[in-house]
Amino acid sequence: MDQLARYSGGIDQSVAYDVDGGGELGIRQLFEIIARQARNIALITLAIFALVLGATFFMTPQYFASASLKIDPNARALSDDTQRSTSPQAEQSRIDTETQILRSRVIAQKVVDRLGLEDDPELLKDAQDSADASSRKLAIDAFLERVSITRDSDDYIVDVGYSSGDPEKAARVANAIAETYLEYTIADRSQLAGEQAKWLTSRLQSLGSEVESTQAQVARYRAQSGIVQGESQGTITDQQVGPLSVQLAQAESEAAAANADMAAAKAQIRRGDITAVSGVLNSLVIAELRRQRALASAEKAEIETRYGAKHPENARATEQIRDLDAAIEAEANRIVAGLENKARAASARAASLRSALAQVRGEQAENTRAAVLAESLDREIKAKQSAYEDLARRLEQVSQIQRDLLPTAAIVERAVPPLHVSSPNRLLFGVLGLMLGLLVAFTAVLTYEFLGSTIRFSDDLSLASGLPLITTVPEVPASRRKIDGEVVSPERYVLEKPMTSFAEAFRTIRNSIVLSSDGKASIIAVLSALPSEGKSTVAVSLARTMALGDDRVLLIDCDLRRGRIGTLLGDDGPRENIVRVLKGEVGWKDAIETDRGSNLDILAAPPNTFETVDLFNGPAFHKMLEELRENYRFVVLDTPPTLAVADARAIASAVDTSIFVARSGATPKRAARIAIEFYRQDHSHLLGCVLTRAPVRGKRTARNDGSYYYNLYRSYVEA
Repeated sequence: MDQLARYSGGIDQSVAYDVDGGGELGIRQLFEIIARQARNIALITLAIFALVLGATFFMTPQYFASASLKIDPNARALSDDTQRSTSPQAEQSRIDTETQILRSRVIAQKVVDRLGLEDDPELLKDAQDSADASSRKLAIDAFLERVSITRDSDDYIVDVGYSSGDPEKAARVANAIAETYLEYTIADRSQLAGEQAKWLTSRLQSLGSEVESTQAQVARYRAQSGIVQGESQGTITDQQVGPLSVQLAQAESEAAAANADMAAAKAQIRRGDITAVSGVLNSLVIAELRRQRALASAEKAEIETRYGAKHPENARATEQIRDLDAAIEAEANRIVAGLENKARAASARAASLRSALAQVRGEQAENTRAAVLAESLDREIKAKQSAYEDLARRLEQVSQIQRDLLPTAAIVERAVPPLHVSSPNRLLFGVLGLMLGLLVAFTAVLTYEFLGSTIRFSDDLSLASGLPLITTVPEVPASRRKIDGEVVSPERYVLEKPMTSFAEAFRTIRNSIVLSSDGKASIIAVLSALPSEGKSTVAVSLARTMALGDDRVLLIDCDLRRGRIGTLLGDDGPRENIVRVLKGEVGWKDAIETDRGSNLDILAAPPNTFETVDLFNGPAFHKMLEELRENYRFVVLDTPPTLAVADARAIASAVDTSIFVARSGATPKRAARIAIEFYRQDHSHLLGCVLTRAPVRGKRTARNDGSYYYNLYRSYVEA
């Protein structure tokens, strides 16, 4: 039992075995996959290539003819040059518009009607059947599918193409499309010019009436508002303001002067000296009267001197002087009264002018307010007159274009019947088929490689199980297992051909068992998750290989449901079996028989047996193993499938070590993981894993498989 405890350490799930030390899915691994799957890639690619290329021979040959048009991007303008934009973006936009017209349904309908293609068999054959569609509509739909309109974005050339099974027809239809387009554009522009001319004429009449109506409205308003224009700028009222202002200023100046003179005169009068008034002093009459008084005074003085004061002449002279003084005073009073009258007159005139100016200014303000509306109406008249003139000019231009109408494009190259088939292009289809085949092939093999659910290579097995890989057992086809013309079993093949890589794999397993346990592990179970994974073949071949090395080896068949090791003993089968031994009905020494092909002892199992008693968990089984360990160098146990029968788990937990077997391309990864998880839960010891029926042609295997380098060491083994 010490040996059992020694080798029951469990499974280290963290162990990852990658020879390259990387494990990444890099370029090298991709090339390995390509090398492995080269045959499948080639077959898939060739199959799809053949299908695609073969399909071209069932296609109706098509001929493609094309005509070239040069489009004038400014030809459609129906107004002056100011509406013709020369920017590249605008020109390209117009050419795109003409291109859309070329591929429009309108042009297609005209061409179908022009060439009588409504009942064309070729078009009706292409047309999609529809219960509510006429043959003409179907023909037009099919026609548009065959039309090709292309252009280079850097020039004004547009290629008009058509595909047909008849080269003559292809050229004829392509030319018809170009010609129909030219005719359509001329007719369309003519109709457009006519519609514009009609609209412009109607608009001119309406606008002319509006101008006349507005002019009459302005005249009436000016008359009603009294806005009369003078010969110079401004109204009559505006022209009156200036002179009145001048007259008022002059009158006010005169009134001020007259009032000043009158005020001075009144001041002199208040001082009692009326004769000192400036008007009196400056009066010629006063001056004359004063001269006469002076003469009269002189004469009086002479009379008084000569005749005395009482002389009658002196009285006369005195009376004369008195009369002159009265005359002077009367004249002075008259002059002062004149100054007062003059002041009043000047003030009255200034007041009159001031009133007149105020009235004129009031009229001017009213005229200004009325003139605002009048000017607004004048501007409206000018705007309508300008619009009228523009419309008249445009009408003249449109009429000129209508008279001298030219097409928007010109045919620079007419279509000619093609000499070669344009479709199907077998070279192009071949290239596409090859590319598609490669794409599908690579997708298929990569999907199979990375998304496959089965274990195919040793690294798949190592990753799924978490166990180190012991070796890969190569697949040996029946054609290579012929001995003397007879196909032998793999178990016999290992005896007949000990120098093959198949036999070498089992020697590798033996060495792994010996080296990993320092030669102390003697009881080994061969396990698998599912049936038909090569477990029994590995158990028998391993036991025979061990027996050929002069070791005492016992092979026990523990698969009670489908034991097959007994067939090695010949047609008669085993005399005894492990069931009788474990039940105590016979001793194990009495139940052992010898293999005819090698020095191998065998303890067989009865065929198709079901026992309700748990034989492999009982003390009899453990006791038997202890006794066998004392008598045999190696004891190999062939177990039933782990996921099918519970006996395998009991056996794995009882032996020194176990080997997990999986079949390349058959064992599901999930099944392997589930089985390994069972062993982990049972604390069973597994030495490693073995991949059976692995491909042996180097590039078809994974780099981590030893058989990847088969071509380098094949000279050391038999084929």
